[in-house]
Amino acid sequence: MDIYQILIILCVVSLNILFFSIGLLLGRNNIIEALAPGQSIVSKSKNKPKIDIDDKKFVTEIKTTGLEKKYQDIAQSTESNENIVSSISKLKSMKG
Repeated sequence: MDIYQILIILCVVSLNILFFSIGLLLGRNNIIEALAPGQSIVSKSKNKPKIDIDDKKFVTEIKTTGLEKKYQDIAQSTESNENIVSSISKLKSMKG
């Protein structure tokens, strides 16, 4: 390698380090400016509204007039007499 290639490589590496440092400093400044004075990143994330559960309330009536009934029995199940071989052959025939 001659001296010009070494100088080009050094310039590219130093520019990368310089731009990385500038981006790092600008990024930190943007985070600090986004926070209110005297507020840290941790305290800002803790200011989210908390869910308040009131255990004194209870439901007295549930109206189901607008709901659609899909099944007669809740736990209705069906049994199949087919085995794995017939299922595989059905899948193969569906595949084409």
